[in-house]
Amino acid sequence: MLKKLICVGFLFALVGCKAEIVETKVKTSDLKKSISGKMVSVPFSAVLSVMGDDANVRAQVKSYEGIIENYVDLEDFEISKSMIGMKIKVTGNLPLVSGDKTKLDGKDPWVLRIRKTANRTLQKPYPYRVALETTDHFASFKSEFTKLNMLLSPDPHQPLLMKIRNRDKSKLRVFTGSVEIQGKHHSIFEGEVAKRISLKMKGGVYEHTEPLIYFNIQ
Repeated sequence: MLKKLICVGFLFALVGCKAEIVETKVKTSDLKKSISGKMVSVPFSAVLSVMGDDANVRAQVKSYEGIIENYVDLEDFEISKSMIGMKIKVTGNLPLVSGDKTKLDGKDPWVLRIRKTANRTLQKPYPYRVALETTDHFASFKSEFTKLNMLLSPDPHQPLLMKIRNRDKSKLRVFTGSVEIQGKHHSIFEGEVAKRISLKMKGGVYEHTEPLIYFNIQ
């Protein structure tokens, strides 16, 4: 019965659960390098809540950590106490890739992927888009969790907080929808990024699709 109460994850979620937020930091130089074909990774962190704090729960959480280490460039997997049980903070590196056929060095279930904009209306003002997407490794990643517990079902769609920093004085302009910026919610947002911007995409439509940002960079 206790196992049915467990809600734990990483960049994924179990049944009815998601990471509170997946936070990543991307520099304009990272975007340019990825578009040029270079291999780039960016830091991420995710905080998750777990119900329960007994030996059985901790043992199962450690099993999840082993699977995550096998797939993700993991730096830390920190467990601490919370009001409802435990908090898990996961930190590591996430690939930032460009195009559909980029070969990964590892077996990452998720990547930040840059593609050329397909929408004809947006192609000229915003020739690129970046999204948090699953890879071909997601299916096997999900399968390993399901083997541990049939109730486990990693969710491909995760809430994202992307912090973009313009340190090389690039001309960067972004366009997206259903986004929170500095505590304000926007159905549609369009603007230039002179120094920095934090884009939070969580809930609503993002329960069923990946966070997505269109951009133009020079």
